[in-house]
Amino acid sequence: MDAEGSPSAIIKAGARIFSDGRNPKDGSSLAVTRRAARAMRRRRDRLLKRRARMLAALERNGFFPHEESARKALEKLNPFQLRGQGLETPLKPEEFGRALFHLNQRRGFQSNRKTDRKDSDSGALKQAIGTLRAQMHESGCRTVGEWFWKARMEQKPEGVKGQGVRARYRETPFTTDEGKKRIDKRYDLYVDRAMVAQEFDALWAAQAAFAPALFNEAARAELRDILLHQRKLRPVQPGRCTLEPEEPRALLALPSTQRFRIYQEVNHLRVLHDELREEALTLAQRDQIVALLEKQAKVTFTAMRKALGFSALFNLEDAKRDGLKGNATAAVLGKKDLFGPLWAGFDTALQDEIVTQLMTEESEPRLIAWLQERTGVHEARAQAIANAGLPEGYGSLGRTALARIVPELQRDVITYDKAVQAAGFAHHSDLGFSFEHDADEVERIGERTIASTGEIKPVFAFKQLPYYGRALQRHVAFAKDNPRNDEERYGKIANPTVHIGLNQVRVVVNALMRRYGRPAEVVIELARDLKQSREQKLEAQQRQADNQQRNARIRRSIAEVLGISVERVRTLDTQKWILWEELSHDAADRRCPYSGVQISASMLLGERVEIEHILPFSMTLDDSLNNRTVALREANRIKRNRTPWEARADFEAQGWSYHGILQRAERMPLRKRYRFAPDGYDRWLGEDKDFLARALNDTRYLSRVAAEYLRLVCPGSATRVIPGQMTALLRGKFGLNDVLGLDGEKNRNDHRHHAVDACVIGVTDQRMMQRFAQANAQAREDGLKRLVEDMPLPWSTYRAHVERAVRHIWVSHKPDHGFEGAMMEESSYGILRDGSIKQRRKADGSAGREISNLIRIAEPGQPQRHGVDAEGRPLPYKGYVGGSNYCIEVTVNDKGKWEGRVISTFDAYRIVREGGLRQLRHPTQGQNGQALAMRLVIGDSVRLETGEGSLQTLRVAKMSAAGQVYMSEVNQANVDARNRSGDLPYVSKMAGSFQKARARPVTISPIGELRDPGFKG
Repeated sequence: MDAEGSPSAIIKAGARIFSDGRNPKDGSSLAVTRRAARAMRRRRDRLLKRRARMLAALERNGFFPHEESARKALEKLNPFQLRGQGLETPLKPEEFGRALFHLNQRRGFQSNRKTDRKDSDSGALKQAIGTLRAQMHESGCRTVGEWFWKARMEQKPEGVKGQGVRARYRETPFTTDEGKKRIDKRYDLYVDRAMVAQEFDALWAAQAAFAPALFNEAARAELRDILLHQRKLRPVQPGRCTLEPEEPRALLALPSTQRFRIYQEVNHLRVLHDELREEALTLAQRDQIVALLEKQAKVTFTAMRKALGFSALFNLEDAKRDGLKGNATAAVLGKKDLFGPLWAGFDTALQDEIVTQLMTEESEPRLIAWLQERTGVHEARAQAIANAGLPEGYGSLGRTALARIVPELQRDVITYDKAVQAAGFAHHSDLGFSFEHDADEVERIGERTIASTGEIKPVFAFKQLPYYGRALQRHVAFAKDNPRNDEERYGKIANPTVHIGLNQVRVVVNALMRRYGRPAEVVIELARDLKQSREQKLEAQQRQADNQQRNARIRRSIAEVLGISVERVRTLDTQKWILWEELSHDAADRRCPYSGVQISASMLLGERVEIEHILPFSMTLDDSLNNRTVALREANRIKRNRTPWEARADFEAQGWSYHGILQRAERMPLRKRYRFAPDGYDRWLGEDKDFLARALNDTRYLSRVAAEYLRLVCPGSATRVIPGQMTALLRGKFGLNDVLGLDGEKNRNDHRHHAVDACVIGVTDQRMMQRFAQANAQAREDGLKRLVEDMPLPWSTYRAHVERAVRHIWVSHKPDHGFEGAMMEESSYGILRDGSIKQRRKADGSAGREISNLIRIAEPGQPQRHGVDAEGRPLPYKGYVGGSNYCIEVTVNDKGKWEGRVISTFDAYRIVREGGLRQLRHPTQGQNGQALAMRLVIGDSVRLETGEGSLQTLRVAKMSAAGQVYMSEVNQANVDARNRSGDLPYVSKMAGSFQKARARPVTISPIGELRDPGFKG
């Protein structure tokens, strides 16, 4: 800084790189896949535990023999016959046990309102259950077991083809009498939990009449509990109230939340007069509009003008927005077939209570009974109310805050910030540190004047950033019971990118403060558009309005095809439809780009058609509509992770000519069709590439939340945010795109480009931002560009300072030494008795990937099932390809030579299970017992000495099972995609070549300080 406090030199710059915590293919949280697999394991584990409990209870109560051979003999009995005949004739204890054990295997569908609302299959389930009940009633069968026996198996116990006893889901396309295509979704049959409970009670009562001593009440209670016990769903914790962080946020469907949103929005509404003067609504006008919104789900601005009797426009009105949302809850529950006029007569407390029950009660029978008792409606109407669709999610405030703020918004036409103060809450700018902290965590740095009271108070700042969950309580979910760390103690933000980003902000900022002291100013780049001219705004709004109209039209079309409401149309199906329309203007000529098979609307919305990246996502990171299309699942599997040109041979083997593919591509939009060409990938590389829209959204949210977080160490205006487009314009004007090459274009293949942006952000002070804002307000079309053309460098040697700082950066990567990950691939391979692997073949019958190495699985519990080896050990019968490698251990043998051994993720789990985490990460010894030279995990940095006497610092990108380690320079980005394209060859080494290059692992601190321990032989 110079004497006037303006930037005058750049001493040092840096870049910290970390994963966004998402799957790069679909943008989902990495936890999603793990959660799905964990849920399947838990369901299987619970089934096995329930089976074991039932078996033990049957033995304990005298219904099963203790000898395994005797139990095995019971498998020959037909359980359906026992379940059917047991209602009339006495069964032996072991026969009853066999029937009950079979009933326990599949105990029927347990309906849950909360999950059924989101499950598209629940309607088909309930229809199948209703059909089965009707069939039981018609046949006079008392239980489902009796129906299975009499209706399907009594005449032919081995079963009749087409009349199974298990649920089978089917989707059958059909055409209605009006010529519309539909898909019939149904199950052949389905049993629900109530049927199982009723059968148990009936079977027990019948047998108790024959043997009351054996069928006693204690045995009944124990066995019934094992059979029917249902775990309660773990409740989803909402976020914290903005103003009362100790209280959860209120349901979005709550009438008080709906009214809060309506009053907040209408109180901001202004009338635009011809002279562009804005005028607030009068109290009477405001109440008229609120009355309209209370009765309808949406009210147009035209309807508001008609009600108020004038023709002026409103400030919130534009091409993108033609009205305001009303009280969605009242609009639904006030329908004549639900509560009707009764709803408006309920007081606010009862309305909130009703909605809370509708949104939280899991049991439909309990909810219906509650509605009848509490509101006086009859059963059929209560059933309809229970199935009403209300808005999902939560608002921003809790019920206590709503009860205080809504009356203030109703009392007068005031804005939210004034209502907050009138309700007795401090204004957001006055909240200060709203969480508990120790006095020695902060230091006094000045004084400030409280805006709401004029009071002068000292200003404090934190010496180090605490965990963000302590400070940003209104952004995080609630803590867990018995917490093990700060994350569980204070909660976390659900967005994985923001969670990881804020943790890394804390790591970097605290390291900088320990090294350089508290910063005088913090500037954050916010990824959002600069202020646009009116013409540019109108153009953008028209585009958005057109897209909204298109999406609404598509949702209506999808709803018609699927026979569902518009609200239930999935975003995925909307995206499919958009891409389907791009296949051809003629709906009858929309075909799979690769196979040429015609894709109808109903076929499009089924499982056979899926969204596919034309140029592989792993090679481009391009998830735009221009790089996506819809194709048959079979064609997508054949194409795999290749361009259309690279996959042409496999396509032609199916009879799909490449010439035909190009002909079909000609019907697509211009920016999409070229990607199917032989040079499509090369032509794409010449384009200006953008980040994924998902990443952009994360950056916006992260920037805003990070600013709030960083004000703990730099209070008030000392922490500020600037828009990303301004950074890009200044970077180009200052000539900084050339710092890292690529002919004046920003080089996103070098992680240091983030530091170049930081060098721009750091000198973009308030005065420079004001000059930009003024120029943009005065010039409609090219004023901003003219400003950039006239913008001088911040100081004469600025560009040289930036180049020097960037060239001396050691890019820091967040380390990840955890061994957790996919132990194996999902596909299993059969192993023959001679130990050979049954190889898979491609769809065209040709040989598939040659598999020679498998994680082999045996079944110790049944050694005779798959055979045993010469030593009596069970033979493996299947295997899986290893999912990933954890690390490579380089050890020193007896002759002083380095040897490498790759530890797979599967082996890492085994080592931890047998010897603990210390055994896996032993500091001086490898798993082979030899002295450890170094242990490298993917993402670690390693330094080599080249033949010219210089040093090369690399980062591990991947490793093969054979011990080959592939690396690239620490500053290189997008290395995998660039290596695939041949743009960036990896540096590869084995253990021996590591030793020759005097290799050693090095660390780079969060602020870019390299620590090299030197070569230790």
